[in-house]
Amino acid sequence: MKGKYSKENTALHQAIHEAVENQIKENNPKETKITFERLMNLGYNRHEVIHKIGAVVVDKIYDAMKQKKPYNENRFTARLKRLK
Repeated sequence: MKGKYSKENTALHQAIHEAVENQIKENNPKETKITFERLMNLGYNRHEVIHKIGAVVVDKIYDAMKQKKPYNENRFTARLKRLK
């Protein structure tokens, strides 16, 4: 991964990984861990799964900021359930 991202983007990449890992570890929301296990069982490697879930995290943060509305866990978990 070295050299792939700028220093700032590397920090952001790591922050997204940490957010997903924390959700899995804390089982909050529970759908994150369920999705993680489901995607692993489909044959994706851990890093790919973290990126897939991380993309949903980033998308929902963006939506909340753009729409100036509170984070909506139901929308987040619905997106996780659609990951393949």
